[in-house]
Amino acid sequence: MLFGNINQLELIPYTYTKLRKCIEEAVVIAKNNPEGKYALTDDRIFVMINATTTEPTEERAAEIHKKYIDIQIVLEGEERFGYSNQLDDSFKSLEKLENDVLFIENVTHENYIDLYVGDFVVFYPEQIHRPQCAVNKPMPIKKAVIKIPHDIFS
Repeated sequence: MLFGNINQLELIPYTYTKLRKCIEEAVVIAKNNPEGKYALTDDRIFVMINATTTEPTEERAAEIHKKYIDIQIVLEGEERFGYSNQLDDSFKSLEKLENDVLFIENVTHENYIDLYVGDFVVFYPEQIHRPQCAVNKPMPIKKAVIKIPHDIFS
């Protein structure tokens, strides 16, 4: 997991350049387009712009992906993310997931991070994360979710 702010990308200079470029491109798309799914310059990468409402943490499911790196950017509002690096071996052995997502009921050693406007978080494949949790109380949010196939970095 990695987190930062879109207005201070220079604070993560050692991050792979492609990640920073994807974030910059997705922010421009989000500013100039309505909700929806958009391809980035590299058409293997896409961003989903959506408006939704956060929910109490206990009502949100944790998830993992196998194929995609997930970059989530908060554009409006505030959002809490749960995360853990304690993935059960039975999940690690799965090779493919339908729609590249598996929801996980029981998460051990879960930690939390609160993101505000302009903040982003990067989750790599097999990193458990619980998005769209309310920080204090449920609220409307707008976010961009970038999906990058992990094999781009191979």
